[in-house]
Order: sequence, then structure tokens, then C-alpha cells
Amino acid sequence: MVKVITDSTSDLPPDLAQRLGIIVIPVTLVIDGQPYRDGVDITREEFYTRLPQLKIVPTTAAPPSTDFEAVYRECGDVDIVSIHISSTFSGTLNVARVAAEASGRRVTLIDSRQASMALGWQAVAAAEVAARGGSVDQVVAAAASAQKRIHLWALLDTLEYLRRGGRANAVTAAIGGFLQIKPLIHVVDGAVTSLARIRTHSRGVDELVNTIEQLGPLERLAIIHTNCLDEARRLAQRLAHCLQPIASPAVIVDATAVVGTQVGPGTVGVAAVSAT
Repeated sequence: MVKVITDSTSDLPPDLAQRLGIIVIPVTLVIDGQPYRDGVDITREEFYTRLPQLKIVPTTAAPPSTDFEAVYRECGDVDIVSIHISSTFSGTLNVARVAAEASGRRVTLIDSRQASMALGWQAVAAAEVAARGGSVDQVVAAAASAQKRIHLWALLDTLEYLRRGGRANAVTAAIGGFLQIKPLIHVVDGAVTSLARIRTHSRGVDELVNTIEQLGPLERLAIIHTNCLDEARRLAQRLAHCLQPIASPAVIVDATAVVGTQVGPGTVGVAAVSAT
């Protein structure tokens, strides 16, 4: 038996995680000096509602190693595959490694090289194989296969939160705000790159749709948003034709606060797994 574990930056819908038996460990969000467990002490909706009014940029932290260790021990005498947010974005994987060694359990750690549902889809692929009785090697191979076919894009509504978080200099943010530039960014192998800077949100969504359509048939599709559910639903409708006929419908999720602190409200994104 193999147990799959991930962290809350995976953005997995609770019902999907429960159905596949995936354990999700919450990361820590610090707002005005007060720690909150992501999705436990504060909902994503509450976070994005408060974010624009906060004078101090919220910070995020990996779950305590004791949380990981407790979960690993509670799994009992089974093999564990623990898949986490890219090590370039967070120290979560290193914390999990320390906990795995302390627990004495058989834990295989995977750096997803991704975030949000681009991580979540890897956990899903692994858990599906585990549910069929697959070995550790087979479960790991399933996650690796998904990782190679994962694509993650996001259309930002503003550069302001990148500036506040130190990810964009003040000049760039000021120019972007003045020109109403909407950055379209791409996450590849743990690195964030800018695909385009678009003048209007509607044109940005069109560019995002065109980009996804170029991938060919999709095996899985998630629409990710930061407090713009209606926009996410419209995007899901526009991209429904990209899914394989046998694929499940797209899922719509609130983006993890780890992403939200950097991009702010009004961001919409796509995590897609191509069929080939």
C-alpha cells in the first residue's frame, strides 16, 4: 500500500483529496503577526477579502516539521510518497525531508517543481495509481509523467503585489499600473517567466485561451483564481473543448495564499496536463 501526501499549496479541492485518500498538510500564513493554518484557520475567500486592506504584506511558511512527522507516523507501516511545492518557491520540501528522517517511516519525497494545481495534478496522478494497488515505483512514475506534461499560466490583474512582495521593482510596477499592463506569466521547472505584457484584461484572457488551445487535447484542466470566481467560470467554459472526450470536467479552485500574496486579487490562471 502507498499513501500520497501533499501540502495545501496544491490547491486540491477537498472532495477530490478525500476521494483519493490524499492527505493535505496546511502551510502557515502570517497576517499582521498572527499565524493561520491555510484552509483551517482562514479560508481563501477570507484571505483575499482582507488582502487589499493589509498594510503589511502577509508572509507564508512551511508547515512545522512536527506536523509532517506526526502525519508520517500516523500512516503506519506503509510506503509514503510525499509531493510538495517547488523547492525554488518554499522550504516545505526540506522540512518534509527532516520530518521523514525523524519519523523512521519509508518516505519518498518529490519536488513537484510547480505550485497550485500544477502540483495538485501530480498528487492526483500518483494517488490514482496508489488506489489501484501500484507500487512505490509506479506511483512515483505517475507523478513524474504528469510533471513532464504540466503547464501553468497566470494572468495578473496588477503588478502591485509583485512590487509589494519584492518580486518586481517599483519602476516596473508604476509603469505597469500606468499603462494598465496585465502580465501573463508561465511557471516552468520551478521558475517564473513572463510570456507577455498585455494592455487589457480581456485581451489577456484571449491570449491565455489561445495558448492553452495550442497544447492539443488535455487530460486534466484546472482553472485557478484569486477572488474572481465568475471570471474563472467563464474561462472554464471557453476551455471546455480542449479536454479529451473521456476527461473529467475542469475544476475551479481558489489559488493558494502562497501565490495570492504575490499576485493579488483578480488573477486567473490555468493548470493543464496535456494528453501527450
